[in-house]
Amino acid sequence: MKKNDLSPARQKQLVPVTTHSGAFAVVPPAPPRFIPSKGIIKEVIHAHEALSELRVSTARLPNPNLVTRTFDRREAVRSSQIEGTSSDMNQLFTYEATGSDEGLPADVLVTLNYVKALEIGLNVVRDRGPLAVDETLIKELHRNLMNGTDYRGEIGEYRDRQNWIGGSKIYQARFVPPTAEQVPNCMKELIDFLHNVPAEEDMYEVPLVIRLAIAHAQFETIHPFIDGNGRVGRLLLPIMLAAEGYLPVYIAGYLKNYQQEYYDRLAGVQLREEWQPWIQFFATAVEESVKESIQTATALDNLLQQWEERIETLKIRSDSAVKRLPKLLIGRPVVTARQVESELGISFPAANNALVKLAEIAILTIPYEQQRNRIFVVHEAIDILNSR
Repeated sequence: MKKNDLSPARQKQLVPVTTHSGAFAVVPPAPPRFIPSKGIIKEVIHAHEALSELRVSTARLPNPNLVTRTFDRREAVRSSQIEGTSSDMNQLFTYEATGSDEGLPADVLVTLNYVKALEIGLNVVRDRGPLAVDETLIKELHRNLMNGTDYRGEIGEYRDRQNWIGGSKIYQARFVPPTAEQVPNCMKELIDFLHNVPAEEDMYEVPLVIRLAIAHAQFETIHPFIDGNGRVGRLLLPIMLAAEGYLPVYIAGYLKNYQQEYYDRLAGVQLREEWQPWIQFFATAVEESVKESIQTATALDNLLQQWEERIETLKIRSDSAVKRLPKLLIGRPVVTARQVESELGISFPAANNALVKLAEIAILTIPYEQQRNRIFVVHEAIDILNSR
């Protein structure tokens, strides 16, 4: 990070890094509570309209809760892939179904950790509201995300040493976040902003989409943990939406598709406080991600209806496990008979027979013929989740 890469305002925020002679870090001011609307108003309005449309469209679906579980896992895969993991949807579902990582990428654990952290965060804010997004929750997200990994510090705690973004050495870094001793105060300012506590001189409330964009960029600028900052920062986005009573919107797919622009827009904020281009990009990400969510939810619901019509041709009892299985499979595209036994409250033979029956009519497949703990895969559902 060269001094001339920074705007004059950012240059005034430089402090020396005592552990690295000649290196400097940026201590950002509190998140801005006002951003001029010129150049961003159209994208912000469209993003808010999309959020409202998501609420209406999801309410129209006969089974709105069936797709939630799969959306969480798709976000975990995409967000983790931004950081270089290789696990895909099928592998995550398989690992979750079997509890075994045999034959799977080593980083599948990291992806499943993301799912667990996301579920914890969503449950907390749905129970307690916006004020639940605090230091305790942020550290809990990090603790669950990094659990069982080769982490170089104390998981769930702010860093106690300097880190940097890009480059093997601090002197070649793209950006150097604040020093460790500055992190707690920077995070306090961010949490105050997350709680939307207006300062006395503020004349208006920051719109939600702008608040999300500012919060994410500020978190990445502070980089409060040794590792995992990108994933925690993206975890906060659907959690903040849920805290405000909205359905979670998962934007990691858009960010991954436009990964270089994502990094460039963040760097613009970090180095030069270029908030408007970042907010414009972020608002578009929200809008496009909502459109994708609606299309995916509709496709999954249509698939469920197709399955139910196919099963009707079998002329079986209405309370049969075969008829109850499709709604479970939309949320669990990879299952074992033991899972079906537990979820539907039926015997193991009944669960296994129902799964085999669905395999016979091509709703699911059995990848390999093992007798114990074999898995059943619903490729049609996974293909929909993998589509862009």
